[in-house]
Amino acid sequence: MVKARRSDYFTYGVSHVEIEEFVEQHECVKDYLNQWPKDGSTYIEKSVGIVRFFRYLKVVHNLDLTPAEFLDTHLAKRSMQKVAERQWALKLALSYSRDNEDLKNSAMHYKYSAFYLPVKGFCDCHEVPLTASTGLFKKKERRKTKDTPLTIDFVKRALGALPQRERAISMCQLQAGQAIKQVLVDMNCQAKRVFREIDMGKERIRFDFDERKGNGFAYFSFISRDAIQEIQKWRLQRKKILNQLGMESDYIFITESGKPLSTKKYHTLTWYHYKKAGLYKGSHSVRSHGFRKFFEQEASPPERNVSKGYVSFMMGHSSPQDQDRTNPLDVVGGVYDGAPRVYPGVVEREYEKLEPFLNIYSGGSQGSPVGVMPRKQQEALAVFAEMLNSNPEKMRKFQKFLLEL
Repeated sequence: MVKARRSDYFTYGVSHVEIEEFVEQHECVKDYLNQWPKDGSTYIEKSVGIVRFFRYLKVVHNLDLTPAEFLDTHLAKRSMQKVAERQWALKLALSYSRDNEDLKNSAMHYKYSAFYLPVKGFCDCHEVPLTASTGLFKKKERRKTKDTPLTIDFVKRALGALPQRERAISMCQLQAGQAIKQVLVDMNCQAKRVFREIDMGKERIRFDFDERKGNGFAYFSFISRDAIQEIQKWRLQRKKILNQLGMESDYIFITESGKPLSTKKYHTLTWYHYKKAGLYKGSHSVRSHGFRKFFEQEASPPERNVSKGYVSFMMGHSSPQDQDRTNPLDVVGGVYDGAPRVYPGVVEREYEKLEPFLNIYSGGSQGSPVGVMPRKQQEALAVFAEMLNSNPEKMRKFQKFLLEL
């Protein structure tokens, strides 16, 4: 079966080559897209959305307009007296997104973000607003499936269903309070430093982040014993892959071809293993972002005396997350509170309070941490696990033995 190109999905689809050519030919589109880094996911989503829109106008509505002509026509029609004429551009944008028959089985959020927003943003960027109206896209009152409560037992079951690489990644999410993109992009490229600090015997490793979701808010967080142990187990498999390929890598989490693991592949693999383990029961029943949420959840009980302001800082929130701070300027690490950078030890001490509850295997729920397993024992366990995985029959017998204990 031949895999469909992006341009094959719709009669007005566009390929990446066509997008690049279109952007180069039209300065107003280039000006709009220059708001974002060219290799970023936002740039890709907006460029696909806006270029596809003009192909849609030509194919579906027989309107062969350049982007500049579209803006000029929209501006001219806005000054007309007839409502239908004034809503000309808005109706085209909605027919492309919300009311598009090709998207009748697609989620409303997808129609809004991937189709409508690029057009609205393009018009807004050139000071010809599409509309001031809100509520054009109806939101569902509730989800079909509720979020699964993030109990320690459920988190352990979710982690236990994953292969070693994905388990180590998820553990980094949980212990650093980061989304999957931060782990696989910002943290992943620091293999040499991370392995060096692990070999030095460090039980807590700091990671610095320039920003999150383009908010310009610099922050840092940590991983602890459990994540380090999972990385060590994965490290053996990683070494085997690189030895077979005869290459080195600056990335912690790599694929079988030696390339850095992508977020898309991570989600595909984790979804497969969750479904196989019977944990996946529809959208939101189990998802990777839950590990990030677990980080904040474990800091909430008042008796743990963990500062939510500093937890928000470690998670990269640039807006207030508590009632005591109402202005974004006043957040920990913000414009008027530079304490985390002036006194970094303060952040680490707050993390230390939270650490026993994040070390779900070695720390215990009541906060009585135990020592880290010696490296040789970690390696021996990893080899043992690899042997079991290579023999499904032995693995089944071993699982049966554990259940009988």
